[in-house]
Amino acid sequence: MKADERIVSLHAGYEANGDFVEGYVARPLTGERRPGVILLSGMSGLTWTQREITRVYARAGFVALSPDFLEALPQGRTAALRAKNSLDVNRAVDHIVAGADFLRGLPSVGPDGRIGVMGFCLGGGLALLAAARSDKVQAAVIYHHSLFPDARELEGIQCRLLCHYGTNDHSTPREEVEAFTKTLDGYDKDYEICWYDRMGHSFAQITPDADVPPEQRAAATLSEKRSFDFLWRELG
Repeated sequence: MKADERIVSLHAGYEANGDFVEGYVARPLTGERRPGVILLSGMSGLTWTQREITRVYARAGFVALSPDFLEALPQGRTAALRAKNSLDVNRAVDHIVAGADFLRGLPSVGPDGRIGVMGFCLGGGLALLAAARSDKVQAAVIYHHSLFPDARELEGIQCRLLCHYGTNDHSTPREEVEAFTKTLDGYDKDYEICWYDRMGHSFAQITPDADVPPEQRAAATLSEKRSFDFLWRELG
């Protein structure tokens, strides 16, 4: 696994079914090809926190893309929830899946590069749908998904899943996770669940310099290490 690489981060954009999708990409500066990872924000969109997380994944050795699937920066919780509840899910998934083609079009990934998808909250559910509806991603990391796809959608998943949840999460409670894993078991899917004691929703959706309790920082760091190790195993 690569660690703490020098990187460059840039505004990005690509076409998807006639739409132009804005985004943000970060990648190591060296010329060798790397796996790509599509990173999906929660309901607040492509915020500074999401940009920082994009850089975190690039420093770990990936070519990281955060598409602006919300096409907005909602101001405040009520506006963010409205944007989340109003989202055209099918269009968003099309935009996300097209990000795999964009990454493979970059010299730093290449046409045969393997691609993962990772999402927080709303983005976690969209990552599941991207993995279920397309064969363009080879691994998926799910953080406390708060968009719950129709159970029948999950039958289409062909890649391995790594899923992170906090035990004190009221947006994605254990009952939802148990229903999700029961469906995965019924379809004989390959997945791993990681629980984080006393952690709430979005425990790992933080910037590297965020002032958070030490136990939250430890849980977030552990989840990142597990995610990086998983993605390198599946994509590397």
